[in-house]
Amino acid sequence: MIKEIEIVVAILYAAVILWWSISAKKEADKGGTEFFASSKLFGATVAGLAAATTGMSGFGFVGGPGLNYKTGSTVWYMPIFFTVSYGLMMWLNGKPMRMMGEITNVETYADLGDVRFKSKAVRFLIGINLIICVWAYMGAQILAGGYILNSIFGVSVKAGGIILLLFTLIYTIYGGMVGSIRVDFLQGILKLISIIGIVIGFFYITGGVTNATLTIASSKLFGPTFVDPIGNPSNAALPLALSWAFVLALGVTGQPHVNTKLYSLNNYKSLKTFGLVGGIGYAIMGLLYLLPGTSVQYLVASGKSSPLKVPDETIFHFFNHLPPTLEILLFVGLLAATMSTSSSFLVIGSSIITRDLTHSFNKILSQQEEVVWGRWALLILTVGAAIFGLYGGYMVGLLGVLGLGTFIGTSLPVIIGYQWRKASREAAIISEIIVLIMSIGVSVIYEQALKGHMPGGIPGYAYMIILVFLVMVFVPLFTRGAAEDSLPAQMKLYFKHME
Repeated sequence: MIKEIEIVVAILYAAVILWWSISAKKEADKGGTEFFASSKLFGATVAGLAAATTGMSGFGFVGGPGLNYKTGSTVWYMPIFFTVSYGLMMWLNGKPMRMMGEITNVETYADLGDVRFKSKAVRFLIGINLIICVWAYMGAQILAGGYILNSIFGVSVKAGGIILLLFTLIYTIYGGMVGSIRVDFLQGILKLISIIGIVIGFFYITGGVTNATLTIASSKLFGPTFVDPIGNPSNAALPLALSWAFVLALGVTGQPHVNTKLYSLNNYKSLKTFGLVGGIGYAIMGLLYLLPGTSVQYLVASGKSSPLKVPDETIFHFFNHLPPTLEILLFVGLLAATMSTSSSFLVIGSSIITRDLTHSFNKILSQQEEVVWGRWALLILTVGAAIFGLYGGYMVGLLGVLGLGTFIGTSLPVIIGYQWRKASREAAIISEIIVLIMSIGVSVIYEQALKGHMPGGIPGYAYMIILVFLVMVFVPLFTRGAAEDSLPAQMKLYFKHME
């Protein structure tokens, strides 16, 4: 009976999401500014919660518990660093992005790079790198969605991922970023409600924190390192664990799908409220990382369940041990987690193809043409993301971290450029080339396809971020393009107001 109810809930949920997003079509059809950036249409509460929802995706809801089950408390700091990074995002990106929105017509991250460094090459490289990011991170959502529909309807993981992706594509084509933010806000509310169910479910299964901790610590399969209160990286390679901390500390600062929400604020004075709502919202949602994985560890340690062969099935194993009403409530939150980020990624990727790459070759489309071609571009992104997610061979959580690392590497030259007058065009171009080479050549081909290992066990995306930072700091000592006295006129005005 519970399975039939889940199917009905899934269909009703899909109908509500479809109607809610399609109702935004009239606003999205006005032009590229609305379709890609929902420029100045929302208040801080709606935009902030949408930013938190976009940050907590299938990567967190499915991948987080999976990594928690596999490595124990080593993963617990993930939501902590991610939450702090919302404040870092507001400090580094909030005022600069909104100020540039007032000075000139910017809608995308590549726009920011072009304006700051006066370079079509920078715009083009940012666009290409972000498409790779979109494919990798969306791949995590598709894989998570595949596990969800596999659990509900019994279809294969690959078929489930494709079905959920196609559904997200349909409502994104109609509503664009306007519809995406509307859906993110609604799904954010559902996620926050589902957190209550997660907490209740944890105590229902384990009987409390003390009982769960002692049971897991005394288990031969897990042991005390899995519940070490500060996280014990012996369960995962120490360099890998430190790399996760490093990447997640920067977190949403380098995520265009979160930062783009800054453009949607109807009043720049509400930036602090936006950051506060986003940070607190994500902090609460961060319990999704911790409690389900610990609950399943307890079930296995106590002999109530067999050890899991596939860590990404942790969240579904957690659901299966809950009362039916609670299981259905959490199931809706799980659907919300997966779809909320995918739609934002599709819109961002579409804007890259339609706006950023065309502008790189001095081909300017009208606002209406951007909307038309943007919808066609969504199809290209859908195919690439499906291949990456369903045939990439990653766990959901690891695929998400790969995408996140590449996002940060791509965004870092722009972030530094808006904080430092001396950041040069040459440094930005070299940095983006490094990201392009290392994201494909190292993180995907060398590490994944060829099963190679980087020195020290540190993943390629961590080396990439460090190398980009060093290039952005040291190359400007020898180059002056779009820096200091050679700053573009708009940037001189910007830095004058930032002083």
